[in-house]
Amino acid sequence: MAHRNPFIYGRPVRGDECICRSKQLQTVFNRLRNGESTAVVGEPHIGKTSFLFQLTDPEIQKEYLDGDDRKLIFANLDVHSIGEDYKPADFWADALSGLSKDKTQSIETLIAKAQKSNFNRQTLESLFSKLASQNKTLVLLLDEFERLLKHSNFKDPGFFAQLRSLGTRTGGLAIVIFSRIGVAGLNQMGRALLDTGSPFFNNMIEVKLPPFDSAEIDLLLSKANPSFSNEEKLFIRRAAGKNPFLLQAMAGALQETSPSPSRCEKAAEVFYKAAASYFDDLWNYLDDNTRTIAVILSLQDFRGRALGSGFSFGEIERVDMYRVELQNLAERGLAERLEKSSHGWIWDSKNLLVWREERWGVSCAAFTWWVRDVAIASTRSIPKYEEWLKQKKYIGLLTQKQWDETQNLIKKIPTAMLQGVGGLARSLWDEVTKAK
Repeated sequence: MAHRNPFIYGRPVRGDECICRSKQLQTVFNRLRNGESTAVVGEPHIGKTSFLFQLTDPEIQKEYLDGDDRKLIFANLDVHSIGEDYKPADFWADALSGLSKDKTQSIETLIAKAQKSNFNRQTLESLFSKLASQNKTLVLLLDEFERLLKHSNFKDPGFFAQLRSLGTRTGGLAIVIFSRIGVAGLNQMGRALLDTGSPFFNNMIEVKLPPFDSAEIDLLLSKANPSFSNEEKLFIRRAAGKNPFLLQAMAGALQETSPSPSRCEKAAEVFYKAAASYFDDLWNYLDDNTRTIAVILSLQDFRGRALGSGFSFGEIERVDMYRVELQNLAERGLAERLEKSSHGWIWDSKNLLVWREERWGVSCAAFTWWVRDVAIASTRSIPKYEEWLKQKKYIGLLTQKQWDETQNLIKKIPTAMLQGVGGLARSLWDEVTKAK
């Protein structure tokens, strides 16, 4: 009988499927103990909704809140699914429905008054203040929160000012928002979209969900049944990087691929079909400079496998100029610092580069495969990418001569490298097994 595939990448994970982000959970629960609101920030597919499910898991709540005498009542609102006719009154009706199992007679009366008043400020303040006097806090978990800021029925600054006031003054309401946009960005959106200079979200701190670290990756891959070999684990790490979604997708594909000499190669082709659309979406969130660095790093990595040596990408080694962009890629699990020097300079013999203080590289080989499809093989239709590529020419980081030389080298790529990802995956597997 076939074993259940333990790797999940088509939906958020729940319960014992989760790789517990203990540090971030501790921070959020500690803030909730004090009635404080928090913005959980992370890239698409980094695990924000899965983290939300962890906050509502009774076993996890018991672990982090055991011994606390204040009762937290969790209400989950998926803002992403609201319709165009959704209004602030609908928001408050949904939010207060979370109190249905904890209503005393006095709370029920105050909810009725709030509904009758169409949820005005005074009745909501009375409700949450009463809730606080009973040593209770309603915790609103708002997934895809930025949708509210863009919604046509939520252009009234009063709604967000009221939300902030209720969360800071009554003691009976705490808010945890989940967004790919940080607090500064949300405040900027508020000013731009709502025509006000008031910072609505300054009562929150950010808790960022980073890519998985080594211990979390080890824990995830240990779920394989039958177990992966050490070489297969290393292949998964190199192909998928540190992003939870990509790791789950690559491990899941490998788990379902029968053992054979070409197992990793076949699994990589299945994995890439799921991963390519992720990169399509991610591309739209990158600014021009970060796109530039991502493409240069990817072509640098790709060239090492398919084009050979002898070409320098020039200015990318100037880490001091592009530290922000490299950090942006690292936060998405696409790049990583490979080496740091206290002497100021690092010679990269493979790529014929002299790096200043730090040497960086692609941590997710699948991204180089995607760059090949878009920039080289032209097998994916990404209009925004092609427009940027044509207009920017890497924004001056490559000279026209360097670009022409790159194009000439591309013409020499073996045909097998342009037909699916099999050739690149096989090259990566050879690299992994030789490293052993």
